[in-house]
Amino acid sequence: MKWFLSTILLLALVISCGETTKKTENTPESQAEIPAQNMDKTTEKSAHNTTLLCKINGEDWGYTSASGLVSRNSTTKVRTATLTFEKKLPKGSEAVQLEYDVDSNTLTRVLAELKRPDKEGNLFTNFYNQSANQLDRNPEASMAGTVTLSEDERVAAGNALFTVQNDFEKDKLGNASDILITVSDLKFSGVPYSDTDDLKKMLKK
Repeated sequence: MKWFLSTILLLALVISCGETTKKTENTPESQAEIPAQNMDKTTEKSAHNTTLLCKINGEDWGYTSASGLVSRNSTTKVRTATLTFEKKLPKGSEAVQLEYDVDSNTLTRVLAELKRPDKEGNLFTNFYNQSANQLDRNPEASMAGTVTLSEDERVAAGNALFTVQNDFEKDKLGNASDILITVSDLKFSGVPYSDTDDLKKMLKK
């Protein structure tokens, strides 16, 4: 019975972490919508009650739910904190996802899914994805940020500043100004997170 329960928990870990890992690839095929992670602790608000997170190209952007997941690479042992902020819309949603290297306390990847008008004026989802180790491919891109984890309360706080280009839907955009986005004044606190180390400790019992 103990072996059976351990197997179920391990499968849950693989399923919940799989989508987050796939998003590190900077390719069109990997640009699926940011999923709700089963293991993440989440704070939620109504669609009309958003919490201000940042400015995107000078305009306020807020979220209706926030979640976090801290995982450890089995090979390098590096801990990664992934924070996801989702904004519910009358039709669909938008999201901003941040990934930090906990050990070096640096922002390593950003992903924004934003609704922008096409050439006919219809809104569609655009993906702005950038990893720190690929900044040399886009001279206009930049990113910086830090994160603080409260291990006792299991909540995260942090900040970020980044400029990212849309490399995948830019030919469909109705406004040239939407090809490049600058996210500024991004600050968050009290975002609950789950830690995969907790599950590993449970499996060892």
